Amino acid sequence: MTADVHIGLRCPKSEQYPFGWKKTDSIPSDEVCVVYLGGDGTTEDRKANGYAKIAQNDIKEALQMNIPVYGVTYDFNGHSKELARKIAFMKNRAATFLEENKRNQIFAEIGTEDIDESYLDKLYRRILAPRIMLRQKGKRLTAEEAARNIRKITFVTHCHGGYVAYRLEQKMQKQLKELGYSLAERKMIVSQMLVVAYAPACPLGVQQSSFYAFRSAYDGQGETGWNILPTYIRQRKREERTRFAAEQNNNTQKAAQNRWFELKPSYLEKKRLFLIKQKHPWLNDEDGPFMVNLAEHGDVVCGTEGQTKDGIAMMLMGRNTLVNGVKNALENKDKFSPLPSINELILESDAELEPQKRMQYNAKLSAIFKNMCENGKKFIAEAVRDLRTHNRE
Repeated sequence: MTADVHIGLRCPKSEQYPFGWKKTDSIPSDEVCVVYLGGDGTTEDRKANGYAKIAQNDIKEALQMNIPVYGVTYDFNGHSKELARKIAFMKNRAATFLEENKRNQIFAEIGTEDIDESYLDKLYRRILAPRIMLRQKGKRLTAEEAARNIRKITFVTHCHGGYVAYRLEQKMQKQLKELGYSLAERKMIVSQMLVVAYAPACPLGVQQSSFYAFRSAYDGQGETGWNILPTYIRQRKREERTRFAAEQNNNTQKAAQNRWFELKPSYLEKKRLFLIKQKHPWLNDEDGPFMVNLAEHGDVVCGTEGQTKDGIAMMLMGRNTLVNGVKNALENKDKFSPLPSINELILESDAELEPQKRMQYNAKLSAIFKNMCENGKKFIAEAVRDLRTHNRE
């Protein structure tokens, strides 16, 4: 059997829809809406509904209005989504280091019989294709009309959902080219696709969409999406764990030989990546302290109890990016209004905040984001310098 996908819509609870969730075959091509693409564990409607509810609550709280929010349920039918993601990472890395002929030879030899991504084609046909399709034979949407339709839809993703959004973008790129749009037009249209991606399991910095990633360095699942950065982060985490254990055992010599991993909240511009050390404190129970917290990967809710200060700030910026994306989408009902820059998307838009307080609050957020940009530059320089030194040794 082939892999499949199902779309559901958040709706008022009723006798017909007791869980506030109803199945739908498609999404209206000009509707302002949000689509939540969950992780690869989203194989039940209950989980898809839970993801969608998170986005719905964030939007309703900030904008004081209801926006259609859809969720997606995957049916992989035993096919390997993990292998598909690994190949995507490998292709991204190979594209950097190998010539085209060598790359093609390598991927021709990779066994992909366990991969079935037909569910992506189905999802693309139901969600994005209608927004750029020809109106009638021999005619097509103008680039601005297509961009406006794409801008009306906002994606929120978690883990595998980031990979799904990445592949949907690739399919849209291909169709736009087939429809005869110029390179400049294709770039303009695709750039209006907003993706708010929590812990995305896909390469970063290769998308032409407005794909913004939010993740913790202590999230051990997936990759950070840059060729040397995952290597450096893994190295520093191992060193920190060794230091931690040495101090617990009063081994001063070994402790002195290993460093703590000092990572300030960062924004890596080229990767559109918000990166912090931890969203949650290390676990500490009767069995002792642990330096890995499962919530680092799975928690996608802003303001969850126990989040670190950095975790709250990062998740707030993700929430604001979603809310402002929806706010901009509403401005595209009658005419094209391009997506604002990330500097504006991360600002607070809460309708209940007094204008003066919102202005003061946003000044603080802007200052925090500016520091994150500087921290990101320093962190990349540190990683390059440290790995070069390590390799020489």
